[in-house]
Amino acid sequence: MNRTSIYLNLRELYCTVGHDIIIDVVGNTSAFSMMGESSGYMITVNGHVYLLECGSPVFPYLGYKGIAGIKGIFGTHSHEDHKRWFTDIVLFNFYNPHSKERLRLISCEPVLEEYRKNSKGALERSLSIDSKRIVDIPYDVMVEECIIGPREKYFINLKDNKDGTFRYCIEDLDGNEIGPDRAKIFINHRANRPRLLFKDEDSGEWVEPASYYPFSSTSFYEKEKNDFYDDEAGLTVRAIKSSVWHGLPSVAFKFMTKKSSLLYSADTVWKPSLWKELCETYRPQHFDKVSRDEFEKSAIIYADINDFIERTWSRERYERAMEAYKGSVVIHDIAPKKSIVHTDYADIANAPFENMIYTHNPDNLTSTRPMLSSGKRVIVNGEKLFEHVKGKLFPFDADIYIRHWSRNMIGYKSKNGPYKVIERDGLLGIAEIERPENGIMQVELFEEINGEYFPLLTSADEYYSPRPDGRVEKIKITKNRTSGRVVKSVRGKIR
Repeated sequence: MNRTSIYLNLRELYCTVGHDIIIDVVGNTSAFSMMGESSGYMITVNGHVYLLECGSPVFPYLGYKGIAGIKGIFGTHSHEDHKRWFTDIVLFNFYNPHSKERLRLISCEPVLEEYRKNSKGALERSLSIDSKRIVDIPYDVMVEECIIGPREKYFINLKDNKDGTFRYCIEDLDGNEIGPDRAKIFINHRANRPRLLFKDEDSGEWVEPASYYPFSSTSFYEKEKNDFYDDEAGLTVRAIKSSVWHGLPSVAFKFMTKKSSLLYSADTVWKPSLWKELCETYRPQHFDKVSRDEFEKSAIIYADINDFIERTWSRERYERAMEAYKGSVVIHDIAPKKSIVHTDYADIANAPFENMIYTHNPDNLTSTRPMLSSGKRVIVNGEKLFEHVKGKLFPFDADIYIRHWSRNMIGYKSKNGPYKVIERDGLLGIAEIERPENGIMQVELFEEINGEYFPLLTSADEYYSPRPDGRVEKIKITKNRTSGRVVKSVRGKIR
């Protein structure tokens, strides 16, 4: 099929299909990017708008009206590059006279708890209206917490003894305390935050339940999936935990309409070989610093919990993780290599997923899959993914995608292409065809500007410049003058 006939008119698509999921990229760079965008996306379904993450500068992107119009924020975890603007949005919503409701924060229980802990200091104390007194403002007055995903059956509670003292204990949802034969609290003096150790009934092994069980397990979670519904938008959102491996409490989200499904994987290590090892490897407990007798009797233990966790993942979690991406368009975070808490490019580059696009990108990466960038609008239509550019939808059909700091390029295979794609240690790069290294493919490169493609310029005296009216000029610098002329995109016309 000729590429000029592939793109779809946006208006025609909505008239015939509907229920598409629109993603507007506010920011998508890694936490330590020199571009300074971080993570933030707008999800729109039938005119209803949500924020997915809020680590990017949303005020200059959305404006006051845009911020006031969002119906809620989906938060995957509490790292600052994903939530940096959260308290600012909450305060704006609270003091905005046109805002009538609290800001809705949507996530699983542990993530909501982390948001609350990390945000209260900036939110719960202010000045009175006359500026004469310091007043306390409860977090719940400003933020409506919306739990997505099944609730935990057992949790650590800081219990009031009614005599001015408090103590940690483990309770179930009915308020019954759980004895040390079934669950224990570990406090590591280096972190001083309690973690729960739990005895799995089926295996008899001691595990950390938040890591060990998927949401589908009724050993630790309630049976109710607790999906999020927006009936007006025709949107259902499901929390996915099994495939998310990031360290701190984290969750992925699957956005679903009648015809479309989008999975946002969140920061994670996607590596099935590692996942299999996590569920198959048994680690014996170490009683070097805590005796076996003390361990069996104690409800609270001051030690490293990792000395007593016997298995990291359950077989059920591994199986659910392997199935998590099926049937959805996937937006997945990516990293170069040896990133520890993110997915290395080499681990997922050839994974069997047809419709996947990368985000949370490093500043310099070459990929065979498309990468998001700030300002892009992508449309999930059924099982297909398109980019919206000036009222038209285009498929992501390039053979190679290049992000080089603030510059984006794409490439198509070409027998006469002046460049080749090379591979070193699992990472891809671009080299001139005359270089002695073997190439994976020979390509012709194009510069991408706001979703449009233009022939790559190689002279230092020429460059492309976007105009305020949306058109692009090719600028030429000579000794005595600078001149420019409007050029047209070749996207959809290359082959």
